[in-house]
Amino acid sequence: MEKRQKKEEKQEELQSRYFMYAILFVVILIAVILSFRHMPTGMFSKEEKQSYSYNGFVFTNITGLWFTEIQKAGTNKVFRVPLHYGPRELQNVTINGDVVPFQNLSELYITFDPVGEDFSYIALAASELSINLAQTLGITPIAACTKNETQICYDRPIIDCESSGLPAICLRHAEPAMVYVENNCIFVQGQERNLMKAADRLLLKWFSVMQ
Repeated sequence: MEKRQKKEEKQEELQSRYFMYAILFVVILIAVILSFRHMPTGMFSKEEKQSYSYNGFVFTNITGLWFTEIQKAGTNKVFRVPLHYGPRELQNVTINGDVVPFQNLSELYITFDPVGEDFSYIALAASELSINLAQTLGITPIAACTKNETQICYDRPIIDCESSGLPAICLRHAEPAMVYVENNCIFVQGQERNLMKAADRLLLKWFSVMQ
């Protein structure tokens, strides 16, 4: 019993650490975005900078992240959006169901299984979705869990996408990489890096870059 308790405590400590990494990632990402906004054109060499056009949007890879400019609907505001993957890498990631109504919400839960696998990628995908929801779409992301287990979920809303009925994005560790709508939730699924691809695929759909 004591050994099991220590194992659970160690797992909770590890998961809390991943959340700290996710928060740190968001802070660094914001700093990178702001710095690139003020950098002069042509500062990077051809070896460091790659660009291509897709559906009228220019994607530029700078130090491993893909940047494009998105104009917020109904405004003149243009945001430089960072993603891990560009549209050319996401054409095999399918979207089943209508995800468009979700982008008109004022807030959206982002939920996950707290005892699932690939927690580091779950945290990274949640961070990438959250920063883009808040900055570009004006949607307030709310961190949630699918079940009330582990310390990090004690004070979080419990959104299981079965009984809650609240609109949410549910991050799942499963294959194939895809996005689908079910029970008032958008399921974003994939294993490891494929989960990031599914998250970016959803964002590019919302940004009208991809269909």
